[in-house]
Amino acid sequence: MSKSDYVTDQAREMYNEYGYGEFSYGDKREKYESLLRQMLTETPQGTKVYDIGCATGYWFGMYMRHGIPKENIHGIDLTPQNISRLQEQGFNAQTGDVLALDLPDNVSGLTICNGVIHHTPDPYKAFTELVRITKPGGYIYLNVYNAWNPYFYVVHRATWPLRYAYWNWSKKTLDIVYPVAKLFFQPISYLVMGQFIDDKTGRTMFMDQVMTPRAALFTKSRITSYARKNNCEIKQWAYNRMMMMISAKIKVLEA
Repeated sequence: MSKSDYVTDQAREMYNEYGYGEFSYGDKREKYESLLRQMLTETPQGTKVYDIGCATGYWFGMYMRHGIPKENIHGIDLTPQNISRLQEQGFNAQTGDVLALDLPDNVSGLTICNGVIHHTPDPYKAFTELVRITKPGGYIYLNVYNAWNPYFYVVHRATWPLRYAYWNWSKKTLDIVYPVAKLFFQPISYLVMGQFIDDKTGRTMFMDQVMTPRAALFTKSRITSYARKNNCEIKQWAYNRMMMMISAKIKVLEA
């Protein structure tokens, strides 16, 4: 097994157990996605929307409230548990890896990838897949970790011994370190969301941001470089969640 495959398997295992998306502060999440809301408002009727790394499908409700009919929403996620749940709800959903999407070229009018490619072993390859499936003239919404926010240097870069212990020695590492981590996470949660989070949400966020096998950090210049190499143009930028994330509205240009 290649190192890339190993990382992907770790991510699949982690997100299958910790379903990302159903959080105790869920009713406040939309306010952090102003650029996504704007793009949905501007999306022409009949556009097919593909959510790559859709997790539990939290955002599907917002898509429909912005006029995207259910039949035009397509979810792709690494974890079978998330996909089974969405299929039971009647959504178009299938398992898939953003590094090698089992989708035709030019199938999506709006491709949404919210907090996904920075967790892959090859973010650039993931980006090329987003471009490949998006029609010329269509748009990509990309949301990734901001390299200039010190948060990630504390919660991810500085915590590599915890990850090593968790993935290589014992999963019980989580039970030891999480109670201590809560003392750090809860004040940040209150600062960002205006409320403390429940234990289920806290554990899921801790896994996603600390124990995740990969967490690449992005700058505007890095995203711009990706776009230029793939015949795309950055149309708009936004920061969200206390500048923890960079969002980009990216147009796929005609060949």
